[in-house]
Amino acid sequence: MTVFLWCWIGLFTAVLLPLGIAMLRGWAPRRARPRWSPARIRVQGVSALVLYVGGVVPAAAELAGMPSEAADVLRSATAPHLVFLSLGLQGGAALTDWFGRRTQPWTGPSGAQPRRLG
Repeated sequence: MTVFLWCWIGLFTAVLLPLGIAMLRGWAPRRARPRWSPARIRVQGVSALVLYVGGVVPAAAELAGMPSEAADVLRSATAPHLVFLSLGLQGGAALTDWFGRRTQPWTGPSGAQPRRLG
């Protein structure tokens, strides 16, 4: 079980921590850059870091040798709440982008305004 917990912490640290920090600084995957606003990219970075903490805390509590009752309280108080907070941040950022696009005037691929017919 100890090997699994160390692998869990290592995987979360190798994937989510650098991704969260990079997105917090404004980096995004190439296919997401045209669709996401800079604010959404940063919120996705915060969400990744929250998810990182939510995934690492239960494993760290188990490895620290906490009494089982204290570890259960810590796990039940942090892990699900942080995961749902991360999902809420992602959903809120997506809705903000969606509503922001709906309120801005549409421009074609060339950047020109569409012609009015009639």
